[in-house]
This record gives sequence, C-alpha cells and structure tokens, in this order.
Amino acid sequence: MRRLLTRRNALLASGLLMVAVILTFAARHQKAAAAGYFTASVENGPLRNVVNATGVVQTVVTVQVGSQVSGQVEELYADYNSVVKRGQLLAKLDQRNFEAQMENARANVAAVQARVRSAEADLKTQAANLLSAKANLEAARVARDNTATLFQRSAELSTKGVVSKNDYDNSKANADSAQAKFEQAQAAVAQVEAQGNASTAQVEQAKAQLQQAVADLNRAQLNLDYCNIYSPVDGVVISRNIDVGQTIAASLQSPTLFSIANDLSRMQVNASVDEADIGNISDQANVRFTVDAYPNDVFRAHISEIRLSPQTVQNVVTYSVILGIDNSDLKLKPGMTANITITVDQRDNAVKVPNAALRYTPPGLRREESRPERGLAAPDQASQGSAPAGRRGDSTAPAQLAPGQKWNPSDKIKFVQPRRAMQRPSMVFVLNAQQKPEPRNIVLGITDGTATEVVSGDLKPGDMVVIGDSSQPATGPAQGQRGGGGFGPFGFGGGGRGRGN
Repeated sequence: MRRLLTRRNALLASGLLMVAVILTFAARHQKAAAAGYFTASVENGPLRNVVNATGVVQTVVTVQVGSQVSGQVEELYADYNSVVKRGQLLAKLDQRNFEAQMENARANVAAVQARVRSAEADLKTQAANLLSAKANLEAARVARDNTATLFQRSAELSTKGVVSKNDYDNSKANADSAQAKFEQAQAAVAQVEAQGNASTAQVEQAKAQLQQAVADLNRAQLNLDYCNIYSPVDGVVISRNIDVGQTIAASLQSPTLFSIANDLSRMQVNASVDEADIGNISDQANVRFTVDAYPNDVFRAHISEIRLSPQTVQNVVTYSVILGIDNSDLKLKPGMTANITITVDQRDNAVKVPNAALRYTPPGLRREESRPERGLAAPDQASQGSAPAGRRGDSTAPAQLAPGQKWNPSDKIKFVQPRRAMQRPSMVFVLNAQQKPEPRNIVLGITDGTATEVVSGDLKPGDMVVIGDSSQPATGPAQGQRGGGGFGPFGFGGGGRGRGN
C-alpha cells in the first residue's frame, strides 16, 4: 500500500512538472510574439545634407624665386619665416665673372663708337670730294660750250673761205677735247657719288654694330644685376633651398632659391569633390572644416571658385573646389590637411525618420504590394523652379591679386545652386493595436545618411516605426555609406554624402 502511494505521488509530481513546463513555454512564446518587432522613434531636430571632402591648406599666391644666371652664392639676406617686401634683396651671387663680361662689352662699345666716328669722317670727305667734282664738271661744261661756239664760228667762216684749213682743224680739236673733259668730269662726279653712298652704308653699318654692342652691354649689365636676387612680392619666406657657398647652375632651368607666400592672412584649400556631388555645390554653400593640429576648433570658409577642369584617377572623376579662408590669427599653416564639410541643405527643426525604417519590409509582404499610391505627391513641387546654373561674378567684388596679375576676378563664372524638388514618396511601417505592422505613406526630404526628413504624410514625432523583426536582424544606420542610399523598397535615392550633425 505504501509503494502504491509513493508511485502515485511520483506520477502526480511528474504531471505537475510537465504542466509547469508547458505553461512556461507558452508564456515565453506569447512574450516573444509580443516582442517580435524592433522599433525606433520618430524625432524632431536639426538635419543637414552635407558633402564631405578633404584638401590641403595652401597659400593663395606662392612665388617661386629663382636665378637666371649661374654662380656661387656669396651672401644671404633672408631665411625661413623672414618677412620681406617687394624689391628687397634676398641673396647675392659672385659677380666677378659678370663684371669682366661687363667690361668687355663696354670696351666693344667704345671700339664700335670709334668706327662710327671714322665712317662719319669718311662720309664727310666724300661729301667734299663730291663738291669738288661737281665744280670741275661745271668748269668742263663751260669750256665745252665755249669751244663748241668757236668751232661753229670757224666752220661758218671756213665755208666762206675766210678761215684757213689749219685754223678750222684747231677749233674742231679744241671742241672735241673740251667735250671729252666734260664727260670725264661727269664720270668723276658719278664716282664720287658712288663712294659717298658706300661711305653712307659704312656709317649705317657702324651704327648697327654700335646698337648691337650696346645691346650686348645691356645684356651684360642685366646678367650682372641678376646676381642680386630680389623679392618680387611682399610676403613671408616659407622655404629656402640655398646656402652660402653653394653653386647654382641655371643653364637648363631656373633653380628655385626661395618660396615666398604672398599673404598668410588669406589662405585657401584645394578640395577634391566627387562628380556625383559637384552639382549640389555653389558659392553660397556653408563650409566648415577642421585640421588635426586643432581638433577642437572648427574653421569657416567660403567657396571662391569651382574649377571646370576634371581630374580622373582610377576612373574616379573629381573637380577642384577652391575654398577661401580668413587666417588673420595665422593658426593655419601651409600643408595642413583639412577635413571639409560642405552643407548642401539643412533644416533647423525637421521631423526625422531613421533610414533603417525606410529599408524595412515585413516578412511575406512583397514590395509591390507595399508601393505608395501615385496620388501622394510632395507639396509645392510645382512651385519650385530652377535657377540658372551659372552667372558672372559680382562686379563690386574686390580684386586681390599679386603684382602682374591683371585679370578681373568679376569676369569669372559663379555657380548658383539649383533649386531642386528633393521630395520623393516612400513608406514606413508602424505597429497597430494588434501589434501588426501597418504601412504609412510619407514624402521624404533631405537626409544626412542616418535619418531622413519627413515632409508630409501620416507620421508625427513620437511615433514608433518598425526597423526590423525577430525573423531578420534590425538594420541600423549604415556607417560611412553614401547618404540616402535607397529609401524603402522602391530605391528612391537620397542626396548628399556623409553624415550631418
């Protein structure tokens, strides 16, 4: 009897244990069913659509000071970080070789000047000879005319038998002799004129040689002056590549002796921006950047130029965006790496939905079934036009150029950010009273890569949107991916890169 009672108690205990286990599993299953969806809250807050880039801090104008002549460095008058003025002496080369060339050129000029004076004296002599030859020609002409008259008279008298044959022959000989002397005088005049022309040519040649000698003298003087290296601009010496005693060879190309930054209070950053983002950038964009030297400081800049020349590296196309910086406190130094954030668009108080909710689709629901209705459109899209892509610069902008730069900055193209209708439809899911996902159609705006603006739709701050369930891991915000990256099941891409604040 006792054994029977013990066995019955054991069976009863086993039955109670099985019932407890079944109730435990049922409670756990019910609790799992109630907690099968992962949710996140819709919030209010600031939202920024940004473009991230990197660049190098540079001086606006850096002048490479070189040497146009070869020689040994004799003296230095500037060093690293020296403040220099335009026309200030920076270095001096050994001048002895160029001084000898100068003296040689000066002596050559003196010799050619002597030849010019000799040629001019010969020209004057030929001018006097020409006057004498012309006088002789005039005397020969008078004698010729006189003997011709006597011969004509003798010929007339000879026909009448008054003059003897001997007198007639003498008058004829005198006339012929006078004619020959006249022609000889003419030839002499022509010869003297030719000699005068030759003397004139010799004078011109001597003068040309004098000009060439003077040019050689000026060149020698210029080379001698090049031994003194002067600063072409006001600025600060940021590098020095020579020392006293060093020999400079400028035969093939001009060596760089100094690098002078024109104005360290105004700097610039050359940022490389991807082609996918360049269309959203304009000169009105808000630009901020940091450098590793001052991790807690945020510097501001403005876009001064978007250059139209593309750079292609491994099939990646980028454009250079030049950022202007006010560096009055001289904290920024050339060569620093700038981590740049360009704000394309921003909202101070936006309704934000996590991007993970835009990618979620409940199990068993096809994406086509959850497509938002076509009738849902973004408000005021029709009123948003497009501004011109480019315009001329403001003619009142100050022109801050280095000496010798004569272009007008106001003639450059300025790019205006186009006004685009960024809204696009999408869908999220919220849990209804039966704890089942219920679709909500919304219209999206800008994104920062983590959250997206809700422009309109059946969603308000505080609502809990589904970002995942127990059948699939919750999809949190993808770190480092391009902002937007496909919203919801319909692949509506978002604008902008990187992450905002």
